[in-house]
Amino acid sequence: MSRPEQLRTFLAVYRARSVTDGARDRGLSQPAASQQLAALERAVGSPLFVRTPRGVEPTGRAVALYAESASALDQLEAVLTGLDVGLAGGSTAPLRLGSTAEFFSSVVLPKIADTDLAVVAGFGDDGQLLGQLERGELDIAVLSSVPTRRAFQGIATGLREFALVGSPGLVPATPFGSLSELGDWLADQSWVAYSLELPVTRRFWQSHLGRPFSARLRLVAPDLRAVTGAVERGMGCSILPRFVCARALEERRIVEVHPVSDLIPSEPWFLCFRAGDSARPALAEFVRLFGS
Repeated sequence: MSRPEQLRTFLAVYRARSVTDGARDRGLSQPAASQQLAALERAVGSPLFVRTPRGVEPTGRAVALYAESASALDQLEAVLTGLDVGLAGGSTAPLRLGSTAEFFSSVVLPKIADTDLAVVAGFGDDGQLLGQLERGELDIAVLSSVPTRRAFQGIATGLREFALVGSPGLVPATPFGSLSELGDWLADQSWVAYSLELPVTRRFWQSHLGRPFSARLRLVAPDLRAVTGAVERGMGCSILPRFVCARALEERRIVEVHPVSDLIPSEPWFLCFRAGDSARPALAEFVRLFGS
């Protein structure tokens, strides 16, 4: 059993504050991780962690060992990841980023285009991305909530606002006089959506139009860019996040049917990552980009 492997396991447990979670991040069984920690404790001559009802807490010796070893081990991980991925000449490990494909295309890509950041992007929903983050397959993920594990940190990066939109040739030029009038008109229209569940749409119809959703569902496509394109082509109305349809609205390829910013609550975005990774240069640079 090599000392570097023991130290890598120590680092994972230190950051996760859990032997089980640290072992999972390392791709080890819990007994194997415990054996490595025990061997390292024998080598340093003192305990490294104290068990608590919520996991483990580092001892003073562990805090000192972490300070001595974390930077070197992170550099080693960067080299190994660069060799595995072969991106950017293998000289710098890429930042493994998870988000939805639409958020990456509309928000992330413009921000990183003029930087030297090397990124490996992965796409999925909150559940998929959280699982990858917890297994150590991602360095950072854009999520709608912060993981409950203490090992993770979340930074709010903005709000997802919504717009009720349709094509210019479809939407009446005269504003609707009431939500009841809007509801009557929408009930006669076709609708395009991201999923059959329609969580935001159904809540809006029920809470503000006072009726269940009853528009004709013309198209369901699990890509908000496709939904925006369908609205542009007059296939129906939709409720869309502004980040994905902002340019189409600005260019008047689509228009707002009725203002809903005061009716549909905005949903937050969070940059989520392991708390112990916050000082890594690539991750810190990515967080800084979203704070500017």
